[in-house]
Amino acid sequence: MQNILINLNPKNLEMLPVFQAVPNLVILEQPYNTNQKLEFIFGIAQTLKKLQPQAILVQTFGLHIFIGLAARLAGIVSIVTRAGNPAPQEKSIQYKWKLIIQASHFLKIPIHSCSQATHDSLQKLSKLPAGSFAIPNGCDVEAIASQALASRQQRPVNAPITIGMVARLNRIKDQASLIRAFAIVHQKYCNTQLWLIGDGEERNRLQAFTKELGLLESVIFWGNRNDVPSLLGQMDIYAFSTTPDEGFGIAIIEAMAANLPVVASDVPACREVLGNGQAGFLVKSPESLALVIENLINSHDLRNLWGKRAYQYVSEKFSIQNCSKRWYSVLLKQTS
Repeated sequence: MQNILINLNPKNLEMLPVFQAVPNLVILEQPYNTNQKLEFIFGIAQTLKKLQPQAILVQTFGLHIFIGLAARLAGIVSIVTRAGNPAPQEKSIQYKWKLIIQASHFLKIPIHSCSQATHDSLQKLSKLPAGSFAIPNGCDVEAIASQALASRQQRPVNAPITIGMVARLNRIKDQASLIRAFAIVHQKYCNTQLWLIGDGEERNRLQAFTKELGLLESVIFWGNRNDVPSLLGQMDIYAFSTTPDEGFGIAIIEAMAANLPVVASDVPACREVLGNGQAGFLVKSPESLALVIENLINSHDLRNLWGKRAYQYVSEKFSIQNCSKRWYSVLLKQTS
């Protein structure tokens, strides 16, 4: 079976080396221009008519309407899309999402959300097309565990207790609450660090807040990294502070695969990923976040216990093998 990836944004090549390493994957470019929608639709239709794929998975929610229309023009039967974020809470934006869902109905494109929480939020906004259901994200548990362990074994014995979070620095996340919680922790435990891995439009504001709290030397902004599993292996505790707009939290399952104890915001997506507290701690405020972190700092055994729970849960629920099987099952079913 040959897979084809069509990149709609050739300027964004961050993931290109990863895709180039995938066997039997053909990578094509078909730039999307917001000012040339009709040209884009007919261009994609011509490409699909030439390729005649058995099935199409559109990763970009919203753009699947244009690609879906092109696919129908090209005679392609099986097309599905993925939704990575819950419906927006702002009324001024919700109507656009309703239109997208209604257009999906018209084109008969099932919407598969990255989590049940995201699926439920879309369903509340508007009835979803037939065949829509959640397909949770997955990660390569064994590969992450192996890389994290190798890194952990090289860690200095006297390294400071390290709390980490991997995420975009944007409005959907809430690193500010984590920094506030770390300020409480750091007053009692000076030999601690907070690592924030990722970048985004909120970076300057978060760095200014860190400076205001006098934590510049203890809060490390790593920016974007391509060695996340190794960095996870250098951490003691994983914290994920986010908002109800969170779609899944794939960084959480990567931390779980690295055998780290996890504490996360008590929002629908995190509750789902952590099994309502079976595989990690759920907190509602910076103060409760600080308290859980302090308890974990005080007990190496507690950290080990919750790290093992997290690893076992992610292995059972969110492996990349389970995720890929669900997607292939959906796509092949559509073609039958």
